[in-house]
Amino acid sequence: MGTPELMGGLMNSKTYISAGLALALGLAGSALAGGETSVGSAGAQELRIPVGARGTALMGSFLGDVHGVDAICWNPGGLVDLESNEATFGNFNYWADMDMVQFAAAHNFGNLGALGVSARVFNYGDLNVTTESQPDGTGEVLQPKSSIITLAWSRRISDRVALGMNANLVNQKVKDMSASGVAFDFGVQVETPMDGLSFGIVLKNFGANMKFSGYGNETKFIPDDAEPGSVRKTWTLEYQDFELPSSFQLGLAYDVMEDPINRLSTYAAFVGNNHSSDEYIFGAEYGFRNLAFGRFGYTYASNISDDATFSQDYLYTWSGGLGFRFDLGATDLFVDWSYTENKVFDATQWYTLRFAF
Repeated sequence: MGTPELMGGLMNSKTYISAGLALALGLAGSALAGGETSVGSAGAQELRIPVGARGTALMGSFLGDVHGVDAICWNPGGLVDLESNEATFGNFNYWADMDMVQFAAAHNFGNLGALGVSARVFNYGDLNVTTESQPDGTGEVLQPKSSIITLAWSRRISDRVALGMNANLVNQKVKDMSASGVAFDFGVQVETPMDGLSFGIVLKNFGANMKFSGYGNETKFIPDDAEPGSVRKTWTLEYQDFELPSSFQLGLAYDVMEDPINRLSTYAAFVGNNHSSDEYIFGAEYGFRNLAFGRFGYTYASNISDDATFSQDYLYTWSGGLGFRFDLGATDLFVDWSYTENKVFDATQWYTLRFAF
């Protein structure tokens, strides 16, 4: 038998894990409730856009094994697994001339845990304004903007369990209209007693509904039956609030092979969405001497139709990518690239630089 201190520590760890899993499942149940009826009703969809070349190459399947600054946008529980400091910068070419720039940095404060910050800025390009009377355009050009600022924290509660959370400050702006809100993420990573096997649980984008407001919802007009010389009246359009695209995510990671020369890791994840079909994701990463990496990911999303058959219902199909690590002395530089195939639009690519120092 172990000492009382050892047994007490084990019991505390089990209590933490059980409480965390119970909370995760409880919140997940509320998030998934009504998912079939809320498809297409959630806003702030930029929260769903994947971040980083490694994560997108794996289709986000690595929830149970993502570490360091990359974990901020995937599973905040893994943020604590960085030796000291990390910073990353990435650029993402989206469809229809849209793109996103992302920056993130993190520092490990030891017993206090790790703190990180991330900024995502979206460029939607120029949109020509059209009206019912001028369908070819009024000459006015809109430049919608949105951004997400994330504050992240993560800490180990035992040698095998790490917890983390994010506060995502979301801002959207179109001409004189804007909407702001806060979306919270909660994540846990657990290393199992089985060598090479770990899992992660993530609850993403939980928060109050958002709503657009501003001067852009006011219109001045003269009623058709008004007397000549009548003063124009102001008509105010009240916008409906919208939910955040919350989801429950569960990921497994297993190192099939790991030695000083070769490492092969496999991943599987389930994503239960409150706004769209559930997703089943698979990925694999091969590393050679911890210097070169090859990655692959595949996503399947399905609905059960009236005839109880499954049909694919997702834009993305497969992805792949490469990564390289360069030893710069006191700093390691990681250069990553990913390519994601799309069934409807052009394929998308991510380019990321990450520094560990």
